[in-house]
Amino acid sequence: MKLCYFFGDSVTLGVNDAPAGGWVARFAGKAEKAGLLKSPDTFYNLGVRRHSSRMILERWEAEYRSRAMEGVPAYLLFCFGIVDMAAPRGAMNIPIGESAACARDILQGAGAYGSVALMSAPPVKDAEHNQRLGALCTAYAAICAAVGALFIDVYHPLMQGGYLDDLSDGVHPGAAGNEQIANLLVQSPVVFDWLGEKSLDRQGRHS
Repeated sequence: MKLCYFFGDSVTLGVNDAPAGGWVARFAGKAEKAGLLKSPDTFYNLGVRRHSSRMILERWEAEYRSRAMEGVPAYLLFCFGIVDMAAPRGAMNIPIGESAACARDILQGAGAYGSVALMSAPPVKDAEHNQRLGALCTAYAAICAAVGALFIDVYHPLMQGGYLDDLSDGVHPGAAGNEQIANLLVQSPVVFDWLGEKSLDRQGRHS
């Protein structure tokens, strides 16, 4: 059995795609069909609305520990950044440097518990917000390379695939956009590495 944890904000939670469970639930179904997962593997959607990297850094470990099972391999995927790069008052909620530092601390901490991956934030409609997300994607990729964590870039593929057309409120995808994210994940060799047994030692920790 595998336990999979998805930490993030409202896009991870699946706002605007609630009946289908957002990209997390869609990916779970596709991963099972692809043979990456099988019953009774369990998915925990731990997305919280308006949560920044700073907030996720503060909460992820306690939420992981409350759901962990001794001897069961853990797979943790993090996706954040949209809240960080928003600028409702003219300045970013969290500067890129601090956001990258939060990502580093999260990844280094989570690596002690299981197989870890960071997924870039997907794009949004606002051009300036989107530009900042592109810069953050680059910063996150560099952090992952530095700490030896897996990085999944969905930002750039989604910019090319009509994803922005499905953002009715400018941020949250509906059924089509969440389906795009789930398809990118199930087709990604990085995700295969994240879920592959070869990435775990006998204690279920990342090797």
